[in-house]
Amino acid sequence: MTALIPASAVAGDLVALGPQSGHTLGPVADDWAAIEVWLSAVADNSRSRTDETVKTYRYHLAKLRWYCEQELGRTPSHWSAQDVKAFKMFLLKLPEWALCWPGALKGDEGYSPFRKAPGASSQADILRFLHALFKALHGTGYIRLNPMVLMKTGKPRRLDKTRAIDLDLFQFVLQVMDNRPSEKQTVHQLYLRDRFIFICLRESGLRASELVGAKMSAVQPFSDPKNRKTYWIFKVAEATAKGGKERTVPVTPALLDALTAYRSAFGLPPLPGNDPQDYGLVLSVRTHPLAAGRHGGTINNAADRRFFGAWRSVGTRFGLHGIVKGRIREAVAALEDAGEQVLAKELERVSSHWMRHTFATAALLGGQDLRVVASALGHASVTTTMVYTEQDALDQIRSWENEHPGSVAQVSVPDQVTPTTGRSS
Repeated sequence: MTALIPASAVAGDLVALGPQSGHTLGPVADDWAAIEVWLSAVADNSRSRTDETVKTYRYHLAKLRWYCEQELGRTPSHWSAQDVKAFKMFLLKLPEWALCWPGALKGDEGYSPFRKAPGASSQADILRFLHALFKALHGTGYIRLNPMVLMKTGKPRRLDKTRAIDLDLFQFVLQVMDNRPSEKQTVHQLYLRDRFIFICLRESGLRASELVGAKMSAVQPFSDPKNRKTYWIFKVAEATAKGGKERTVPVTPALLDALTAYRSAFGLPPLPGNDPQDYGLVLSVRTHPLAAGRHGGTINNAADRRFFGAWRSVGTRFGLHGIVKGRIREAVAALEDAGEQVLAKELERVSSHWMRHTFATAALLGGQDLRVVASALGHASVTTTMVYTEQDALDQIRSWENEHPGSVAQVSVPDQVTPTTGRSS
């Protein structure tokens, strides 16, 4: 580990750096304690009651702190503009030694918060976090100078509508899962759970954080007083929804079938509503210690805990990402074995968030109303959802053509141009 250098030890032009007296953060032991005060304020000032922003900031903070301790040797309050540039270059060309060893956990030898080299959008996210951090430390007087004042803030990542998995490829992933042997109980449970995860992401458009943050009770019946029919819905709770806005997503028959099969494999009633406890929606085959009744003690035998349904939950996006990418890798291997290298390369890029895009694209191309889809996705504005449809282009073209027919140049048959298709409304 590189020793952290105090401000007084840094050469001439850096003596103005470091924590300043008279700042407004209150008593703090060091930079990391100061950052904790800032993160607490971020949580308090959030317009929603969720902590997703703070979780994301902590995710980036872990990388920043590791870099300070393992590479740079200076904490953030001692940074100069050159240090910011060095960190940016470090992210751009992450050295091999900075990657986490396979299977290493925090505290283990070889651990690093960098599981893989960050892509362009991830680098931009980290730098935006750093910009917000230095702005706060400077604004509260904790640092005299903002080392990022010369660096422009990157634009927030734009929704990439091309990141949708082809439906045939999606079915192929399920087919590979279906064809794998699953005689062993835990393997069978994992198969049905993972199948449910894929179908849920594809059929509901949920964010990964919303899926792992949900309880089984999120799937519940809902009666329509108009036709007196009762339907199954998925209620995204305020605590897990991005922006803290609760919403409801209809449950499709395919999703309900996947859920009932998955629940049955874990020894639960097929339908939610009568569970002995409010389980997480995504279960682990691992169990937790179980109290042995009023006489005290715990049930420690794993088989007994499984019998009593003491299931743990998969509660992190990282855990869900590992599940999804693991199944994707199996399907990629099957495509490569079949000589489908192009499709394998395409599928290899897929993540859980791609299935959210797939849901949006398929729903809109299938004729669903734009506002209905925006509501299901939890978009604050239909403008975000319109990216999937090119609806803004359609609206402009139709307005121009209605007012002045022929004012927009049309593609003639000989031009042989493949158009970008917008959904008709």
